[in-house]
Amino acid sequence: MPQFRIDHSLVQSLRGVPVYYILVDPLTPLANLLPNGRWNPGVYQAWNESATLYTSRNTNVILYIPLLYGDIALHCASPDALRTVLNDAFLFTKPRKVLGLDFMGPNLVASTGEQWRRHRKITAPTFDNQTYMNVWEVTAGLYHQMLESEAWKTGDQHYFPAFNTFTTRLALLVIAACGFNMHLRWDESPTRESLSNPIDTTIIIVSTSLLEKMVLPNWVFRLPIEGLRRMKIAFDDFQKFLDDEVSAKKLELKNDVHFDGSISDSNKTVFGRVVAASQQEGTKGLDQREIIGNLFIFLFAGHETTAHTLVVTLAMLALNPGEQERVYQHIKSVLGDSEPKFDDYGALAPVLHCFYEALRLYPAAFLMGRVATADTMISASGLLPSSDTLAIPKNTEIVLDMIGASRHEETYANATAYLPRRWESSSDAATAAIDSFLGFSTGPRVCLGKKFATVEAVCFLTHVLRDWKVFVKFEKGETAEGWQKRMLNPILGATLKTGDVPLLLTRRSAFEA
Repeated sequence: MPQFRIDHSLVQSLRGVPVYYILVDPLTPLANLLPNGRWNPGVYQAWNESATLYTSRNTNVILYIPLLYGDIALHCASPDALRTVLNDAFLFTKPRKVLGLDFMGPNLVASTGEQWRRHRKITAPTFDNQTYMNVWEVTAGLYHQMLESEAWKTGDQHYFPAFNTFTTRLALLVIAACGFNMHLRWDESPTRESLSNPIDTTIIIVSTSLLEKMVLPNWVFRLPIEGLRRMKIAFDDFQKFLDDEVSAKKLELKNDVHFDGSISDSNKTVFGRVVAASQQEGTKGLDQREIIGNLFIFLFAGHETTAHTLVVTLAMLALNPGEQERVYQHIKSVLGDSEPKFDDYGALAPVLHCFYEALRLYPAAFLMGRVATADTMISASGLLPSSDTLAIPKNTEIVLDMIGASRHEETYANATAYLPRRWESSSDAATAAIDSFLGFSTGPRVCLGKKFATVEAVCFLTHVLRDWKVFVKFEKGETAEGWQKRMLNPILGATLKTGDVPLLLTRRSAFEA
């Protein structure tokens, strides 16, 4: 629980670490309610001062000391130190204040220790090669349906003021189909009143940032504010829908499990497999609320972060036409006159590198919290002004600054530039730059949906870049750097995302005519 007094013994044990005094812990809700400034930098400091926060102090670790409210914490931007912390999920566990994603129910992301092991044992097998093949096929089908929609089907050039509306819908429909066996067409708009599917409700939940608001006390949602009332209704509706669906799936699976423990193809979705695995584990399986909690996390994580990174990838390629042309030529060399297939995924590594580089520059999980469960040491080059090693006492809170680590100049040459080729150390798309890429975390708690997301991304980007040239519209006298700063300035909440991203797409066939 956040403190109202300074732990001087902890400060003393961490002497030698540069200190930053603040009024309020930036990871507490109170910090978001107060005006930002020198004494309340908030989470935006990680972005706004990414170029100078650590380098101006000749360090990769800063000790933040709240004077009024919150916990003392080490903020770290060393990629090597971050990997050390993330590679040991039991020595460095998640603190309670960053486990707020359990409001739908306990789940893999919001659990620690043995509970995390139990959640992972049941949920991990749901992501396999059959799932990834399905992701590719569904993504490809939705791309072609998108081209037949009203916004796309006429003309060779289209300007979209908010291209992220397309990537958001794509990500939602892919997770609906591959996660829940709900195959909706691109232009299908089911009514919310019937609650016949979770898609529209999920859009309301995510687009109004319910995930971020649900960490507030329950009394807040009783205030006479229409936006809060709608968010609470959406939350209750969606929770009831999932509860009903899980109950129905349990009954269905009782008649579907074969003698060898297998299930029919219609139930080989993330949803069906989680429920089936829980039933097969008996008393060690996930209960109703835990299943619902995991399903919500899959929906949220599989939708928002992928949608955001897809549109940023296309925007960065538009700002770097040389890179866009290079990747297009590679796509042509792989595909020839054929349609992209899942078997091409490994050969399309440069497309994945474009996605990785966008995620590096705009990491969805921009801050991660951990707590040391025992006295320990971490080492990394340039960790402190006068030492490469730091002794960390038990119960010390550590904030992993993913923005600072992802733009770390000693690790990434020309770190603020968009250079997809920096990931070409491996030609295999499934393992590209695994040792240095932190976009999906690393270690035992690496994102389970990593390949789900990358298969979807490579499929969609390959189709778009094969068929279209992507541009941005500059204001008079504006540079590429100026456009990027204006249009891709992030919004920091539960995750890092951007606002509306305008893009101009022209059919490649129009250039060849």
